[in-house]
Amino acid sequence: MQARCLRSREVMDEQIALAAKLIKESNRIVAMSGAGISTEAGIPDFRGQSGLWNNPQLLSRMSKRGFQSDPAGFYKASMELLPNLTSAEPTSAHRLLADLEENGKLIAVITQNIDGLHQAAGSKTVYEIHGNGRSGHCTRCSAAFEMAKVDAGIEKGEPLPPLCPDCQWPIKPDVVLFDELLPIGIWQAAERAVQQCELLMVFGSSLVVYPAAELPMIALKNKAKLIIVNLDPTDYDSRATVVIHRGLSAFAEAVTTAL
Repeated sequence: MQARCLRSREVMDEQIALAAKLIKESNRIVAMSGAGISTEAGIPDFRGQSGLWNNPQLLSRMSKRGFQSDPAGFYKASMELLPNLTSAEPTSAHRLLADLEENGKLIAVITQNIDGLHQAAGSKTVYEIHGNGRSGHCTRCSAAFEMAKVDAGIEKGEPLPPLCPDCQWPIKPDVVLFDELLPIGIWQAAERAVQQCELLMVFGSSLVVYPAAELPMIALKNKAKLIIVNLDPTDYDSRATVVIHRGLSAFAEAVTTAL
């Protein structure tokens, strides 16, 4: 048993060293992040065995149809599901990506998350393909709102759903709900970034949600190398140069030291 553990540790060290080598050798890196990078910041996962989407009622409320039929129910579900969305802090994995961008090696972060933690860590070029929870708009006149101010009103006891002061129609956060299309301009920018990269690093994504799961294939077709860091195996593991099944913070700290 001890020999097996030692061998497993040696393999892990080799993979981390190889990941650091690939990062050093690459000048056009793109990172793709999923829920796994945010769970370490205390934000619940939406998939997996204990994921939030295993509850059919929540799925219905958090869909486009659910918002349209019961916007107050949508906000109640959001507050129950993501009570710490605004208080979460970036992890060492978020900071690693921001540092790589600052050093001119990383050209973009593509994220499936809506929490804004990449920007909070200092990342500048972030493509939020599933939208974000920082901004919102009136569902009638499209007036823009800062959701922090809207959320502050909700916390003070203002009635749900929050309404546009001009139209008296519900304000919707700029998140992509079930039944909604991805923002086409952001998706196209994400595709272009992946087509240009030398190295794609996948952080905390199961790679089962489409079209986001197409991005590693686009990178591979354009001769980029692939690093996958995720707790569970993915369908792309066999095609990746580096595969590490461990926590992202531990990986980021080890790679930072190696760099």
